[in-house]
Amino acid sequence: MGQDDNKNLGVDLGEFVEFYLLDSQEQIDRLGAGLLQLEKEGGNIGLINDLFRSAHSLKGASGTMGFTPIVAMTHAAEDLLDNLRQGKMDVSLEMIDVLLAVTDRVKAMLAQVELRQEIAVGFEDLVSSMRSLIAGEKPVVAVNSQTIPEAEENVLENFVPLDFSLTQSEREKVAEAQLMGHGVYQVDVQLASGTLMKAVRAVMVTQRLEGMGTVIKLLPSIEDLEVGNTEGFALLVISDELSGEMQREVLGISEVEEVGIHSYPAADHPIEEVSIMPEDIVDLVAEEKPVPSSSQRSPVVEPKGTGLGVSAPVSEASNGEGNTQVHTIRVDTVRMDNLINLVGEMVITRTRLVQIGLDLKAQYRMDNMVNNLNETNVYLGRLMNDLQESVMRLRMVAIGTVFARFPRLVRDLAKKTGKEIDLVLKGEDTELDKTVVEVIGDPLMHLIRNAVDHGIESPEARRAAGKPEAGTITLDAYHEGNHIAILISDDGSGLPLEKIRNIAVAKGLIGEREELSERDISNLIFLPGFSTADTVTDISGRGVGMDVVKKALNNLGGMVDITTRKGKGSTFTIRLPLTLAIIQALLVEVGEEIYAVPLSSVLETLLVNRVEIKTVGGLPMVQLRGNTLPLISLQEKFGLPVPETVSGEVFVVVVGFGDKALGLIVDELRGQQEVVIKSLGDFLNNLPGIAGATILGDGKVTLILDIGSLIQDVLVMRKA
Repeated sequence: MGQDDNKNLGVDLGEFVEFYLLDSQEQIDRLGAGLLQLEKEGGNIGLINDLFRSAHSLKGASGTMGFTPIVAMTHAAEDLLDNLRQGKMDVSLEMIDVLLAVTDRVKAMLAQVELRQEIAVGFEDLVSSMRSLIAGEKPVVAVNSQTIPEAEENVLENFVPLDFSLTQSEREKVAEAQLMGHGVYQVDVQLASGTLMKAVRAVMVTQRLEGMGTVIKLLPSIEDLEVGNTEGFALLVISDELSGEMQREVLGISEVEEVGIHSYPAADHPIEEVSIMPEDIVDLVAEEKPVPSSSQRSPVVEPKGTGLGVSAPVSEASNGEGNTQVHTIRVDTVRMDNLINLVGEMVITRTRLVQIGLDLKAQYRMDNMVNNLNETNVYLGRLMNDLQESVMRLRMVAIGTVFARFPRLVRDLAKKTGKEIDLVLKGEDTELDKTVVEVIGDPLMHLIRNAVDHGIESPEARRAAGKPEAGTITLDAYHEGNHIAILISDDGSGLPLEKIRNIAVAKGLIGEREELSERDISNLIFLPGFSTADTVTDISGRGVGMDVVKKALNNLGGMVDITTRKGKGSTFTIRLPLTLAIIQALLVEVGEEIYAVPLSSVLETLLVNRVEIKTVGGLPMVQLRGNTLPLISLQEKFGLPVPETVSGEVFVVVVGFGDKALGLIVDELRGQQEVVIKSLGDFLNNLPGIAGATILGDGKVTLILDIGSLIQDVLVMRKA
C-alpha cells in the first residue's frame, strides 16, 4: 500500500509523518544499540525478544504509512530475529553485520522521508542477505555495497561539479578511490540565512563527514569563510556510506539548511572550467532541492527546523471511560527557545527595576511608595528565580543521547584497525544544556577516534606488554560544582611525549633548551596542524582536529586538559558550563569599563600589594598560601588606556577551571548580578577572552569574560 492508497481512502497521513519519524528513529536506535549488545552477550533471549519487538513495531508503523521499502527490510529482519529467538540459528558476526547494515539503510530511508522525498535507497541486496542467513548460507552480497538510487541518478543529470583545484596527491587519492570502487562525492551545504559562525559550521560538517570517510577538500577554505559573505560551501568526500546517511548526519548540525550530495566525476572525465564563485554554491543547492508532492507534504509540521528529536516522548494512559490523560507532550524546540529568550528579557527588565528602586530609595528614603516598590521587587525576584530555574530545566538533556552514538563508531573503527576495543559508558544520566549537547558530539567523536587510532595498541603489542588483548576506552560524565566534567580515557600506550616535544622543536613552536612539564608537552597537540601520525589514514593523521576540539570547547566556555602515563594510557578531561543562557556574574571595574565574570568560576577575591607581584617567564605571578598564582591584567589584555595615577594595591579575582587557577587584576569589585548572555554578532563573535555580552540594570552593555579561554591561553597556549 502506498501513500496514494491512503489518500484514496480519505486518510491523509502527512500530518503523522513527524510522529512516525520520531518513533521510528527511537526504534532504529534501540535496534542498533541492542545489536551491539547482542554481539557481546550472544544468546540473550530477553535481548533478542526486545530486538524482535523493535523490528516488528518499525514494520507495522512503516506499513501504516505506506513506506514499503522499509517494510520489506524490517520484515526480513523480523524473520531473521524470529529464527534466532526460536533457537533455529546462533548469533554470528555475519548476522550482526547484516542487521547493522539494515539499521544504516533504514536511517537513509528515514532521511528521505524527512525531506518528503520518495524512498529511492536500494534494499534488495540486504533482504537477499538475510534470506541467505535464514537458509544457513553466507550473505549473497557485501553488506556495505551501494548503488546509486534512481532518483539520485536523475538529479545527477543537472549536477555541475565544482573545480576543487586539487593538488597532484589529492587527484591521485581520488583516482585511487574511484579505481577501488569507493564512493567519491561532492557535498554541497547551504547554511541558514544570517548564520554567524560559518567557519565553525564548516568545521563541524567536516568532522561529521570525517567520521564516515575522508574529506579531501573544502571550498571555499576556512579562512575565506571567516571573512566572506557566502552562505554555503562544498566538500569533496571519499566514503562508502550511503549518501542518504551522510545527508542525514550533516542535516543534524544546527543552522545547516540544505545538503546536496552527488557522485563526483571519475578522473578520466575532466571537469570543464566553469565560472562558479563560492556564493554560487547556495544557488546550486537551492536548484537541486526536490519539490515534494502534495501527498508527501505534512500539512501541520514543517520537515526541518523543529528540533523535535530532543523533545520529551509522549505517554498516554487510559483513564476510565475512554478519557485519555496526557502525562508528557512533545514541544517544538523553537517554541522552547522563544520561552527561554522571553525569560531572559524578563531577567534584564527585573534587574533594571531593582536599579530604579535603589535610585529612588537613595533620593526618597522615607517614601512609602518607594519602599513598597522595593518590597515588590524582592518578591518578583523570588518568582523570577523559580521561573528561571523551571525554564532552565527544560533545556537540560541527558548526555546519554550523545554517548549512544559511540558504541557503533568504536565497533566499526576497531574492525577497520584490526584492534579489539571495549567501550565503557558511565554517567549517561548526567544532564547539561541542550545547546552544549548539540555541539559537544563532534569534539567527543574526534577524541574517541584519536584514542582508537593512537591510544589503543594492536592486540600483538598489548600481548607483548603484558596487557589484555582487548583495550578499553571509557567515556564518563559527572557534575563538578556548576560545571560538567566529561572524561575520555584509554588504557593504551599513552602520549609519546618525547616525540611530541621533538616535533614541536622542529616546527619552531618551542626552543630546543626550553624546559616544559609533561602537562605542557601534552597540550602541544592542541596547536593548529600538529600531528604525530607517521601516515595519514581515514581515521586520523591529517593534522586537523585537536586544535578544532579546543576551539569548539572554548566557544562553549569550556576547556580540555590531558593526563598521560607511558604504557598506561591517557585521559582527556573536558569541563563545560551547565548552561549557556542565564548566569550569576561578578561585576568588576577596569578603568572606565565594567566586565562580568561568571560566578561559577570565581574562587575568591584578594587585595594585593603591587610590590608582591613578580614576573616569571614574562608572566606576572603572586604567592598565594605557598603556591604561585599566575596573573593577567585585564587592562593590558584588552588594550585599555593606562590610568594617570596608579594605586599601590590592586584587586585580584581568582578564577579556576578544574585544577587550574588564574588571577584577574582589576580596579574595583561591583558585586554580583544575574545576567543574560547575548551573542556579539558576526563580526565580534570570536573575540579572544570574551564569551558574550549582557545588559546591566542601567541599560548599559557589558562584556562577559570567557574564563576557560583565558586560562587555556595563559597557562597552556602561551608556548604557541
